[in-house]
Amino acid sequence: MILARRVAVTALIALASCTGDLPSTAWRGGPGERGYSADSSAAPLVDVIREHDIRTPDQADSQPLLAQLRRELAKSDPKGAFAGVTYDLSDGNRLAPGWLIQSPARWGRRGSDLPFYSFDCRNCERDIKLPACRSDADCPDGGTCAPIWPPPGAPEARRQVCFGHSDALMLPVHDLVAGARHSVDIAALQPVPDSRFLAALRAGLSDLAVSGRPVTVRVIVGQYPPDGANAAALLSSLTSGLAPGGRLSVSVAAMRSCTNGEECRSFSWPHAKFITVDGNEALVGGHNLWSEDYLIDKPVHDLSMRLQGPAAASASHFAGRLWEFVCTNLGKNPAVQLASYPANGPCPAALAPPPVAATAGNGTPMLAVGRMGAGITKDFANQSELARDLAFGAARHTIRMSQQDIGFIFGRSDALFPESTLDRLLEFIERRGGHVYIVLSNRGASGNTGLSYSNDVSFAAFARHLRDKVQKQVDARDPTARYQIRKGPDPINALLCSHVHLAPLRFGPDASWPHGMAIANHAKLWMVDDRIFYIGSDNVYPVNLQEFGYIVDDRQAASDLLDAYWNPLWKWSQRAALSGEGVEPCIFREPTK
Repeated sequence: MILARRVAVTALIALASCTGDLPSTAWRGGPGERGYSADSSAAPLVDVIREHDIRTPDQADSQPLLAQLRRELAKSDPKGAFAGVTYDLSDGNRLAPGWLIQSPARWGRRGSDLPFYSFDCRNCERDIKLPACRSDADCPDGGTCAPIWPPPGAPEARRQVCFGHSDALMLPVHDLVAGARHSVDIAALQPVPDSRFLAALRAGLSDLAVSGRPVTVRVIVGQYPPDGANAAALLSSLTSGLAPGGRLSVSVAAMRSCTNGEECRSFSWPHAKFITVDGNEALVGGHNLWSEDYLIDKPVHDLSMRLQGPAAASASHFAGRLWEFVCTNLGKNPAVQLASYPANGPCPAALAPPPVAATAGNGTPMLAVGRMGAGITKDFANQSELARDLAFGAARHTIRMSQQDIGFIFGRSDALFPESTLDRLLEFIERRGGHVYIVLSNRGASGNTGLSYSNDVSFAAFARHLRDKVQKQVDARDPTARYQIRKGPDPINALLCSHVHLAPLRFGPDASWPHGMAIANHAKLWMVDDRIFYIGSDNVYPVNLQEFGYIVDDRQAASDLLDAYWNPLWKWSQRAALSGEGVEPCIFREPTK
């Protein structure tokens, strides 16, 4: 063991694979993207793992890694109640060129160099508030001239507009909805889609109405107190002006599955972000449909993925479970709303997507993973969290994470950390000699909406917590270790400073946006051994919301992800690194930042 080799008194250290309790994942406090702080205990992963004899996957096993993960996740659900909902393995999927959706994707640029167009621009296209153009030369400030869907009321017209740094995010939103043949499922988070993203959805629905195809559209919005979301207002924004006589039905629900003071003693709501169409194509990840935070100045950095194949149906199955809750609790729970077009339509709890033929060849295997949070079931149904821990346990060389934060303090006096996950990371470092790379949002980061993209847990607090975890395990093995370490170089600092590479997000030479605003990271990425990776809505920090995403095992896709996203992310972020080989001062020795 590395730590043992550094000093003899620590030779007995063996960091258990799942020691300690998972922090409580129920909340209280104020609203926001981050969720709420804990006030009651959830079943710790260590108990679930022990009770069901769940084993860590082995990369050397002849069974594919995702199949091993699926097998172990099924043990946590002995009744099979959430098979196909919070864990669902499929093959025959395809990641087409451009499958990785990142924004703003302007690596190496200065913050002042990102082109954007404000929503009050004059002589702009009225629906999307972007300048019309014929070529890039018509676009001020370095924008790009690109084709977009026809203007309202002129379905045959062609037009081009100037795109700012991330306006292209609207295109897959529109194209997925407009191309639907049978069904559309959308999961979003309050505040509801606005401005350009709303225009993209409206245009897609307008295309469906004109097409005459019988398409069922379900939109579910996670709402948090105190204000919540207005399902009827969103439905009106989406459907007003649609061509009459169409065969389109649209249902919009706003829900919160748990409100503090109820039996579940928590707050919980859908936090998933996806659009899935016909059980055959999906856009899934971290992006919210918030134009102000993503499309103008000081944009949030985020990551999503677009896929084709049977894995897309998994997102619809997950949405279906949320809709079951909506339809069951409608009229009973004030935190559940429903609005329908045409008016007074039935609650669409059941939606059977058409069967999907696998892509030619084996395609890309994907494991859809989700979590049910609080209020929907009393059984364990947080498989995405368990899958992350098991995947980290299988790591041999590297674990990479791009996250908003690791800790969570909102509404609390002390920070919560994902203890089981941190135990896995420390075991990986100690037993495998592995390296962990972590890029986080800058403290105090917020969007133009005023929503926070920082949990206000300092890098120093995280460093102290991680160091204390190792120290406690050293002390438990040998009570004299702390005294012995004082006589020479501290092996704990040496271990963490060498093997934990921690940095705030940088995308270019600037440490902040113009006028000092902190740079925000909203990605929810983890990657093991540059091979398997997760993209979705589930944060590493401990909260208890409804989440959804995919674990992908495909070496070409992993290579694409490294080249297009991780390598430039780390190239710039490592310049501000707080730990890692050769970084001085190391935050684990001087936890003051």
